[in-house]
Amino acid sequence: MDPEPSHQLAAWLAGGQITASVWVLISLVLLMVVAGLLVLSVILWRQLLSTQGRLWKEWSARAEVERALSDKEQRLQTIFESQLECVKLHDANGTILTMNQAGIARLGARCAAQVVGTSVYSFIAPEHHERYQTLSASVFQGNSDSMEFRLCCAAGNQRLFETHVVPMRDSSGTILAALALTRDITDRRNAEERAQRHLSDLARVARITSMGEMASGLAHELNQPLAAIVNYASAALRVMRTSPEKMASAIDSLEAITEEGQRAGQIIRNVRDLVSRTEPTKAPVDVNEIVRMMVLLAKPEAARHGVAIRMQLGAGTGVVHASKIELEQVVFNLLRNAVEAMGYPESIGQPAVIISTRRTPVGSVEVEVEDCGPGIADDDIDQVFDPFFTTKVDGMGMGLSISRSIIEAHDGRLYVRPNADKGVTFGFTLPQSEVRLAA
Repeated sequence: MDPEPSHQLAAWLAGGQITASVWVLISLVLLMVVAGLLVLSVILWRQLLSTQGRLWKEWSARAEVERALSDKEQRLQTIFESQLECVKLHDANGTILTMNQAGIARLGARCAAQVVGTSVYSFIAPEHHERYQTLSASVFQGNSDSMEFRLCCAAGNQRLFETHVVPMRDSSGTILAALALTRDITDRRNAEERAQRHLSDLARVARITSMGEMASGLAHELNQPLAAIVNYASAALRVMRTSPEKMASAIDSLEAITEEGQRAGQIIRNVRDLVSRTEPTKAPVDVNEIVRMMVLLAKPEAARHGVAIRMQLGAGTGVVHASKIELEQVVFNLLRNAVEAMGYPESIGQPAVIISTRRTPVGSVEVEVEDCGPGIADDDIDQVFDPFFTTKVDGMGMGLSISRSIIEAHDGRLYVRPNADKGVTFGFTLPQSEVRLAA
């Protein structure tokens, strides 16, 4: 059996039997092995560097995302805490999950621990619990909603708040909580009520001023039925004393007395209502009836100016939800302005003011007062509703401004437009009420 190759190689080496060509071959083999190892090392090193580079990029990208998320969270937290109004999250049961410092301060609490984990219903006045439960249920169904309620603060006082609540969702769209922005509107509401009282007082002063300016006309208008009452009563007494058999004539006189007395009484009631200090309250009112009453009240002034007032009332014009006394004031003011405009020498055509009512196609009630006076200059027509603007020598410039405030407070619109030939038309629209007056 031949010796093993390794033993043969060793023998050759020991015996010096290896030729130069063999040494060259061995050297080449060794070089190839070394080169292969070097190439493999380079490949492995490049692979390692590539893997490290990829891992570094992934780590850098993840760090960038985490930093961006952290920055975003910090910004949101800053926005959350910097809000001057109460911002809070609560669950479907009303348990408060978090609240900003402004909200905590609004409640009179010293720290978040006194608020977080408690129920919103422990702060909301009991009479508003049911409404807020309905709102919360709606929000957790995906809707947004708002309401006003009174809040019981730690100091024991109650203040009026307005809240707007929206659902807060995660990335999949699942509603996690209700996000509520709540602001204190107590001061604003008190200011609105003071402004309304001021407007009511100012409107009453304007009504009283109007009645004072019309005193002579009203006295004349009242003298007519009173004189008629005296005449009819004298005639009835004379008939009853001298001719008892003519009682039918006396009855006619007594009926006439009743009619004239009722007419005088209606004039007095209209004046009393118009200058009363009653707080304005909204209720269903018949627009046509308001117009009839104010025409009756304005007729004495119109007669003094030699102007007739004609009514063109639309049948079934409708009912509006309004303050009767304030609506009377607007109609009366427009009538009086039109009558005074007709008293100018420049007035042409038939000396009559036309007041009309109708129902518009969009479901509103419209009242218009048309005159054929000198009209309003183009430069002035955009200012007629401004406070203290007047074209009258002795005018205060408050009548139309007050009228506009009243109409806008009723969700209506007061407007003016020049007529095609002469004069102007003032009018207003009000939403029609769904309520019908009892027959």
